[in-house]
Amino acid sequence: MKTHVSTLSAFRGNGNHRHSGATNGSGRRAQSKIRIVIADDHPITLAGLQLLLSGERDVSIVARCSDGHAAVRAVQTNPPDILVIDQDMPVLDGVTILKQMRATGNQTRVVLLATANNDKLAEALALDVEGIVFKHSDPKNLIRCLREVHAGRRWLDSSVTAYAPLPAATATTLETLTRRQIEVARAAVSGLSNKELAQRLGVSEGTIKNHLHAIYERLQLDGRLALLLYLKEKALA
Repeated sequence: MKTHVSTLSAFRGNGNHRHSGATNGSGRRAQSKIRIVIADDHPITLAGLQLLLSGERDVSIVARCSDGHAAVRAVQTNPPDILVIDQDMPVLDGVTILKQMRATGNQTRVVLLATANNDKLAEALALDVEGIVFKHSDPKNLIRCLREVHAGRRWLDSSVTAYAPLPAATATTLETLTRRQIEVARAAVSGLSNKELAQRLGVSEGTIKNHLHAIYERLQLDGRLALLLYLKEKALA
């Protein structure tokens, strides 16, 4: 309990921070790199993240952490745009940190490196985590996710629907839509175009259009905004 309280205290006091980049003499915001804190308790994974992200011109790693407590300190002392953190770490895991950040109003965006189908992943979705990338996916997905999240959009790995347990309250939805249609619906409200959705899900743009038409028809909705509101009501977005 002492650890939990001290961690919460660390987040308080700078809870409203969201890095916005430097400004030049005229007051205009200057172009800046995406400031990242990476956290993973596996040294090889951490080194791999460092190597992957260091090769991107628009990314700057401001801290590299091997445990949750170090990640908390890094977020406070050198606030990043995005915290990239492992779902499962000993003592203080990524989802617990996400929950504490939400509780204290800290607005640092979080990208979760997902590892397993368990209640923690469902909890992260309920907390509106900004990004989820499965560790078994293509490394390019992490780069794409970071850019989408930095631009203010949510990015969820296409495997999330297949692996994340759905809340019990969605039983009636599952009776109405196929699992693939739920996957398309959740991806559709993330801000991507039909072409981008098709690329993410590995299907044609026509297939995406057909899925969306069927989804709107079955749920009696008139577009993506209505779909987003519907999914939020069902705790699917």
